[in-house]
Amino acid sequence: MSAQAIFRTVAREWWARYMLRGAAHYAEESWRRLEREALPVLGELELGHIGAPLILGVLRRVEARGSIEAAHKLKSHISQIMRYGIGLGLIYNNPARDLSYALTPKKSVPRAAIIDPRQAGRLALTIERYKPGIMRCALQLAALLFVRPGELRRAEWSEIEFEAAEWRIPALKMKMRRPHIVPLARQSLGALRELRVLGGQGRWLFPSRRDPARPMGGKAINQALRRAGCGPELMTAHGFRAMAATLLSERGWAGAVIERQLAHKDRNAARAAYQRSRLLAERRKMMQDWADYLDILREQALVVV
Repeated sequence: MSAQAIFRTVAREWWARYMLRGAAHYAEESWRRLEREALPVLGELELGHIGAPLILGVLRRVEARGSIEAAHKLKSHISQIMRYGIGLGLIYNNPARDLSYALTPKKSVPRAAIIDPRQAGRLALTIERYKPGIMRCALQLAALLFVRPGELRRAEWSEIEFEAAEWRIPALKMKMRRPHIVPLARQSLGALRELRVLGGQGRWLFPSRRDPARPMGGKAINQALRRAGCGPELMTAHGFRAMAATLLSERGWAGAVIERQLAHKDRNAARAAYQRSRLLAERRKMMQDWADYLDILREQALVVV
């Protein structure tokens, strides 16, 4: 048996060469999934001895737990490992290539988001009344900054520049693999200073309660929304992005400014370079306007209540 052709060896080499070039959290999550689901069955086998039925059995066990999305992600990873093996000359075909057709199709479910100003005001009021603590700050910053939930929960104090009023997110943490600047409005700085007092002496803004060396879990913000009375049909952690984008557009802010703040990819390289260099001042104004608008909506909701 050639050690070079063992699935575990090839998988680790593929992971180190390709996955570590992207977001570190996603790479770690991917390897944990492989370790948990695939390696116990496939890990010590040569690539040439692994057929489609064996791989499908691994995927079906994940699927049987109701983890349809996870099964498809695992299939994608195994397929990429096999393709890497083909590139190394260890095998000549990819037995995982067509297995998506043997799995339950993924359902595309739109993430719930509040896009009505009155509802947004009630949400802002609900967040203000949420029990004091780290999770209230998390909800406040989710609304104020409308970054991706994973970017927020993995935020580090070393990335926050209080004097410049900026949060500088490194490329490895961004979906589009480019650094991103989030201008911080006065309200955002206030929430961050409160968070600092509540226990921000470590690496993470939002450390895990079980293991402070790690950031809080991926479901934490959604769970906080549920505890606040916002059901999954009304609002999600990712929904803060849609809420901000919709209401800022209604307030007259240019789509290019909103899209840049959302860190969406622009296929036009020249325009993307312009946005990176020229729109920061506009985004800074927009983020303050957004924070002020949330305050107004919250005050209006308070009057109605």
